[in-house]
Parts: sequence; C-alpha cells; structure tokens
Amino acid sequence: MAQDKGSRIIASSSRSESVKLLRDLLRVRSINPPGDEAGVAELLETYLAGAGLETKIVTSPEGRSSLIARLDGPQDRPALVLLSHSDVVPVEENNWSRDPFGGELAEGFIWGRGALDMKSVAVMHAVALAELARSGQTPSREVIVASTADEEAGGGEGARWVLDEHAELVGFGDARPAPEVISEGAYGLAGMLDRPVIPIATGEKTAVFFDVVAEGDPGHGALPPQRQAPVNLAVLIEQIAGFATPRVHPVLREQFSTLSGAASGATAAIFRALASPMGGTVARALAPRLRKAGALGLLLADSTTPTRLSAGYKSNVVPAEARASFDSRLLPDTDVDEYISSVDTKARRHGGRVTNIDNKGFGPVSSKGPLFEILKQASEELAPGAVTTDSLSPGITDLRFFRARGANGYGWIPLVLTPELLATIHGHDERVGIDDFEQAITVMSEVVHRAAT
Repeated sequence: MAQDKGSRIIASSSRSESVKLLRDLLRVRSINPPGDEAGVAELLETYLAGAGLETKIVTSPEGRSSLIARLDGPQDRPALVLLSHSDVVPVEENNWSRDPFGGELAEGFIWGRGALDMKSVAVMHAVALAELARSGQTPSREVIVASTADEEAGGGEGARWVLDEHAELVGFGDARPAPEVISEGAYGLAGMLDRPVIPIATGEKTAVFFDVVAEGDPGHGALPPQRQAPVNLAVLIEQIAGFATPRVHPVLREQFSTLSGAASGATAAIFRALASPMGGTVARALAPRLRKAGALGLLLADSTTPTRLSAGYKSNVVPAEARASFDSRLLPDTDVDEYISSVDTKARRHGGRVTNIDNKGFGPVSSKGPLFEILKQASEELAPGAVTTDSLSPGITDLRFFRARGANGYGWIPLVLTPELLATIHGHDERVGIDDFEQAITVMSEVVHRAAT
C-alpha cells in the first residue's frame, strides 16, 4: 500500500492497473493525422465503466472519437473537468531506441509516443475519477473526465466540436456556473533553480498561422527582371520573422516576483528587475539571453517563425510568385487583428499580401480561485521545497476553448521533468518514469478528492 500526505490510500493493485492501462494506450497508434483515436476512447471507456461511471463516446462528422465520463454531483457549483487529448504527433521510428508504440517497460521508464503528451495524464484523470467513485463518498459537484480527439491538429474535431455540439456533457448549461478545468500546459521543471519549479498555467499564447505571398515579374534566369518574387519574399521574411518588442505580461510579472524569492545571486536580481515597474525595459535588454535559457524567455514577446517556403517550378525560370508560411505565437493581450494588419502593411510595401489566415482561437487568462490553491498545495506536496507559481503556456492547448466560454482552466501536470525528458515531448524516445507516474497518480487522485468532496 502507498499513502500520501493527504492520508488517502491508493492500493498497489490500482498502481499496477494504472501502468497496464497506460501501456495499452501507448500501443494504440493514434497518430494525428489521421487520428484514429477510437481505440484510446474504447480502452478508457472500459476502465471507467468498470468503476460504475457513466460513459459516452461521441464521434465528430469526420469520425473522430472523444470519450466523456462523469460522476454525478450537485450542479450549483462548477463541474470539475479533467481534460486530456488522445491523439499523438508522428514519430521518426528509426531515431527511437525502443518501439514508439510498444509501451515497453525498461530502465525504470514506460516508453512510447504519448507517454508524456498526454496519455499518461489521461490515465491520471481516469484513475482519480474511478477512485473517487469507488470511495463511496458523495461528490460536492459533478466530476467529468474528457479525453478528446484532434488536439495536435488544432482541436477542430475534438474539444472545439464537443463544446459546439455537446457542451452539456462537459459541464456547461444555462442554469449552472461554467466549469473548472485541469489539463496540460505546464510540467514541473528541474534545473531552472536549485529546487523544482512547478508552474500552473492560467493562460497561453495564441497561435495564428498565415501565408505571405510576394509578387514580381516573371522572366528568364539569364535575363532577370528587376522585380523578383523570391527576392521580395526574402525581404519580407527578414522584416516579419522574429520577436516583437519584449514586454512583461502581468502573469509573468507575478511569476518573476515569486521566482526572485526562491533564486539567489544574479538570477534573483534579474527576476526582481523583471517583476519591477521597469520590467519591460529590462526584458528588452535581456530578452536574447533569456530566450536561450528556455521557454520562460519565449513568453516575453510575440514571435513569428517562417515554417515553409515555396517558389518556382524550373531552375532557369524566374517565378511571378513566391510564398512563405508563418507560425505566430502571440501573448494573451495582443490584438490578433491589429497584428495581422501590421504584417499585411509590411507585405504590401513590397508587392506582397497576407492570405490563408488561420487563427486557432484564444481564451482569456483564468482567475486564481480555490482550485488553484488546491493545485498549489498539491504541487508543494509533490516536491517538498518546490516553487509553485502561475504561468503562461508558450503552446496552445484545448483549454483555450473552455476559457473562451467562461471556464477557469489550469494547465497542471504533477510530474517534475528534467530538461532531457522535457525534450522528448514531440521528440524521440518519449518516456515517463514509472515511480514518477505512480506518484502522479496518487497526487492527482488527492487533488480530485479535495476539489470534489
């Protein structure tokens, strides 16, 4: 038997069952594209139905399956939604040292695509809900597990579709408060300071994808015209790509203030300066250095990155058009329309234009209510001496769809990762430590117990 600080007991059989469930999920090749998340939904449904929970698999018009399970409770309080996604990104199998879809146990780890992002989290959520159901305690609110499809391609066939068509299944209703949601967006980090840092993401950057088309005069390569589309595109990429003027978002200001109290020496001084009223000036001076230090530096500015280039069809023909695709990540308080307008203005100065705009949607920054405090307390129990702080996520998650509808959403996963393990997310040899995973199961179960009883 294992017992955590909150005195709830998780049987060793449940731990073994959790490892088996994760291994089974990792063997489902739910790569997006094409997705094929049905196998994940079915495994989770079987497990949760076995605990006596009400389950439902809903399928989008494109055939993408999402699993919803619920434990009934009073609806005058916000439902507690435990949100994960069932799809995974592709793999380069030749670069893995183990089968990425084998669910192998080796070297103290469970290996496979999705071991961190985020099938292990789906298991944490499922076990937490099952343990609460088996405890016989009467919940103080409805508790819902949602494992949705298509997150890795923007969520259009998953969380967004579920909210559009089945919002009542995930805690929304005319006569009830919007739910509180726990999902991805932040892991505990080892190596930033001399003790772990465990962020709780209350918001995230907005993703906007678009193309810039540059125009010029066509011609022969031996008789190059004066206005050349590839040259114009190169100029535009130089002007558009990179980082906007650094600034300190209010969430980051609070984070830097918290970190300054846990750091020492020059690091503490930098954090204090970033948290001060002069933080924007400090950010502009230190931004290049901070970006090299990791994701925290990437949260100090909007970023725009060219991701695809295309031009021409023959080596001796100058094309009349050249195109670049861009991936922009904007801080929550950036006006997306104003940003796109500014890019289009630059493009038109050089005979170009912005097209194919794909705004992935955004949600406001969530307030810090009682659930935030429960997550903070659990973080401190997960890693004694850890520094816990609210933060922003540099990447987009399905939480944005819930936040946009008024839910408070928190990105929080009870795992503390080294930089090496963090790099395996969307990389090679993704894996989660067995002991760490089992501890995370216990901590997540305690969080759900505290938040819903």
